[in-house]
Amino acid sequence: MQCAMLNWNGVPTQVITEGRWVEEGFSNYGKREVVIIIPGNPGLAEFYKGFIKTVKSKLPTEVPVWIISHAGHVQPPNNLAITMPSNSSWTEHYSLMTQVQHKIDFIKKYVPEDVKIHLIGHSIGCWIILNMLKDNFIAKKVKKCYLLFPTIENMDISDNGWWFTKVVSRIAFFLLFCAWIISNLPYCLQVFIISIAGILYRIPFKYNNVVLNMLNPYSLERIIKMAREEMIKVKERDDDIISKCADKLWFYYGNCDGWVPIKYYKNLISNHPYINAELCKHGYRHSFVLQYDKEVGNIVGNLISENIS
Repeated sequence: MQCAMLNWNGVPTQVITEGRWVEEGFSNYGKREVVIIIPGNPGLAEFYKGFIKTVKSKLPTEVPVWIISHAGHVQPPNNLAITMPSNSSWTEHYSLMTQVQHKIDFIKKYVPEDVKIHLIGHSIGCWIILNMLKDNFIAKKVKKCYLLFPTIENMDISDNGWWFTKVVSRIAFFLLFCAWIISNLPYCLQVFIISIAGILYRIPFKYNNVVLNMLNPYSLERIIKMAREEMIKVKERDDDIISKCADKLWFYYGNCDGWVPIKYYKNLISNHPYINAELCKHGYRHSFVLQYDKEVGNIVGNLISENIS
């Protein structure tokens, strides 16, 4: 597994790969296919390490798995002389629609024209993928999309959307202030606080470092601001693009999802009776990467393996 900050669109972005690195090329490989993961929000690739390892274990050796963090969600380490654009250029570098173009431009830069793509989206990553498919170049390259716990409609009126809009968004300044305090504490105290919070919120200790990265005040501010945009922009389901690309789509809905209630699954299959969609039977949570990364990774990895074969 390799991890580094790459720069495109003017924003240093964390990319993690299982299999060959993105700059190695695809020459001398029989299977000219790649799996690319678009995360949810928070969009830190490190949350998905266990997931991509499991997915990769199901695939042919020469097929790599890449995951792209969202622009601005990972602050570069202090020991790297890397400058992030300020939030004053939000529309140009960090907005929700810019995140769509950010992923399109990554593909155009790093994926050769004759290489087919399997896209995995999680949560808002699914909405991003549907919008990516409106680009004809991307639509032609994509072989299949696997959309996990898809937040593609009416986010603001879901239970979690209501909680975010009415409570979390209104205390954002206080949360950022707390994050600033934590970020200025000695590292051992930071880890202690995160460990206690992890016990309360059932976050395994192995995620302590990535949680600390998420709580960087600059990153957390962009995470919250993007979430606010999601509440405004993710309203009506885009039935046109779903109908147009139905043969490329596979949906996986949770049966206990505070962001995506079961009625959204029922609405989808009612309006698209031939769409390939499943309702989880296992109780996997929306934030599956925290506790069920291997289980969901096995499901998706097996599907991709079948489609590659």
